Amino acid sequence: MKTLIILAHPDLEQSIANKNILKHLQEDVKNIEIRHLDKLYPDFNVNVIAEQNALLSADIVIFQYPFYWYSSPATLKQWLDKVLTFGFAFGVGGDKLKGKHFLLSVTLGGPTKSYTPLGYNRFTLDEFIKPIQQTVYMTEMIYHGFIHSNRNAYVEGMLNSKSEIKVNAKNHANQISYFIETLRKGNTHKIKPFIKKWFEHFDQLDENGFFLQYLSSDVKMQIPDHNEFIGHDGFNKWYTEAKNNFIGLTAHHLSNIDITETSNNYFEITFNVRYVTQTKDNSIDIFLKENWQLVWNTTSDRPLITEYLVTKIK
Repeated sequence: MKTLIILAHPDLEQSIANKNILKHLQEDVKNIEIRHLDKLYPDFNVNVIAEQNALLSADIVIFQYPFYWYSSPATLKQWLDKVLTFGFAFGVGGDKLKGKHFLLSVTLGGPTKSYTPLGYNRFTLDEFIKPIQQTVYMTEMIYHGFIHSNRNAYVEGMLNSKSEIKVNAKNHANQISYFIETLRKGNTHKIKPFIKKWFEHFDQLDENGFFLQYLSSDVKMQIPDHNEFIGHDGFNKWYTEAKNNFIGLTAHHLSNIDITETSNNYFEITFNVRYVTQTKDNSIDIFLKENWQLVWNTTSDRPLITEYLVTKIK
């Protein structure tokens, strides 16, 4: 995954916080492009095609800037006005940024307590950045919130210290690096714990609602000794009948879990299950093969099962 950092800072050479954040990111993060708007466009004459191409080539977009008068430096506002055009970032055909991951990264001069209702800035950072947040939503990028650090203003002998700001910058950069690496890992590592959680709740015969939240509205399900059924109504009918037929709890013993990402956040999953339970009619101890189709919703950070097929192993 490629990371694009859109940097707005009119005097980066004199910066301590932003300069060091970028230094650490360049050292620690692979496949990263930094576009310093003030250096590229000192006359504010933004090359729209170049900037749009940079966005198209990126998977992760990060805005990096110091917090100037409760907003961003002027070059970022110019960039937003020129680059995020109708038909590209919004409107008819304007879905070119849809699904890209967005993170805001800002440095602040004041202490944390100043960004509270009783502080001298009156409002929280989250309130100040609502326009950026809505811009991201409008472009259909995935908004991942913001990373920030405080007490980055430096006045020799009066306000903070260079060493303190450099420590802040390192911690700030580490948070960005962790965010990027987490995205690059994808969601495969989350699926096995989800499968185990699913069957833990099944073994406790949990309420229908727990399972429905993870099933698509048109989920296709096939269970041994039952007809194929579709959707939430089909699941509700089958699960309610099954619970009424059980005596006590059930037990699912999982093995050979295989997870394949067929395309971005779409997965095919297969595994074996030893299923042990007692019904009103008989005892059951059988081996099953399960095949799932699952999509990981990156907005809600939750899985959604679209196909759930179970067969007996002879």
